[in-house]
Amino acid sequence: MRTVLIVLAFASALLAQQPAANAASATSTRGAAEGPDAAQQGEVSVPPIQRQEIAVRQGGEGETILTPRIRSVTRLHNSMPHQLVGIGVVTGLAKTGSSDRGTRQAILNVIRQLGLNLTISDVVGGSTALVSISCSLPPFAKQGQILDVKIEAISDCSSLRGGELLRAELKGVDGQAYVVAQGGLVIPGFSADGNAASLKNNPSLTGWVTNGGVVIREENTKFFSESGALELQVLNPSPFNAMSIANGVTTALEGTSAKVSAIDPSLVRIDLPEADRTNENAIRLLNLVGAMRVQVENPAKVMIDQASGTVLAGEGVLISPCVVGLSDLTITIVEEEQVSQPLPFGHGQTEKVARTRIEAAQTHTELKKMGGGASVSDLLTNLKTLGLTPAQLIQVFQALEQGGFLHATLEVR
Repeated sequence: MRTVLIVLAFASALLAQQPAANAASATSTRGAAEGPDAAQQGEVSVPPIQRQEIAVRQGGEGETILTPRIRSVTRLHNSMPHQLVGIGVVTGLAKTGSSDRGTRQAILNVIRQLGLNLTISDVVGGSTALVSISCSLPPFAKQGQILDVKIEAISDCSSLRGGELLRAELKGVDGQAYVVAQGGLVIPGFSADGNAASLKNNPSLTGWVTNGGVVIREENTKFFSESGALELQVLNPSPFNAMSIANGVTTALEGTSAKVSAIDPSLVRIDLPEADRTNENAIRLLNLVGAMRVQVENPAKVMIDQASGTVLAGEGVLISPCVVGLSDLTITIVEEEQVSQPLPFGHGQTEKVARTRIEAAQTHTELKKMGGGASVSDLLTNLKTLGLTPAQLIQVFQALEQGGFLHATLEVR
């Protein structure tokens, strides 16, 4: 045992001396190539090789471990987007507009603002429509910034295709106008009409005005909270994610005067001295923090859309061993009318007699054992063996959740 330790120690010493020898050799060679002046300047420092961070890797049990950047899983807590809404008029519609009183009154208001005095009886509808306008004002938006606005019909028009939005204001929750929108509508889909038939894709009652919104008022957005700290909101709140992000922020800001703490599962706070609470310093720190990769946990959630039969399950979903079997009962009721015809030379009358036929069919699926699922692939493999339809798959998840076999949050929409 002692001999082995001596040999290992001797090998370690050789390995430790080898990089130094190689560096000295490289320095002497460089000095000889560049002349005596370069040799007198001393050894040339070679920057260390940076280790590339791996964003996705597989854990010991086959579960995917993600390490995204902090900027991808957080956002500045006090810099929320401002939702804006407004009412406007769309013109230029080819007999697909509306003629209700609200639309005509809106057109009349626009006409009077332009100096033309008319009455509501003078306004004829059909080529205009009353619409709602909405957009999201991003944080730190400046005057003159261009935004896309969404248009939705609120009148009885049949299509907004080919329309033009007149100038309209979009206001925030404080009643102030932040964006002015105007421009041509972009309607997805298509419409084709013929003499005896027509084909439409998309009802054409919603659309967008691309680059049609202009910011006219800036919102007072700040980097720092009321307590003077930088606060990062966790997009997927959990104690593990909050602590992982806090540890990553601490590593990124090592050597600075910042103090990092995880306040709760959805908030990480960076406290700074009062002298460092400047916008320039905030941008620099957020850039350093945002580039750091941290490990996040996969959400244990199952989402079910009853309308489309879509089931979305996270990789961390576990299911306890159980036995699953389904039975479907189908009842069919058929109403028939039969004609009762009298015999020849009889005294009866021909009458219609109602007949009702009821059929019941019941099917059963074979009882099959479903083992515990450690990943999405295992879970799907177990459920696929049952040959379930989307509707039956939803029933299975609901039954597993009610029985306590599904170790995840079930969300049914």
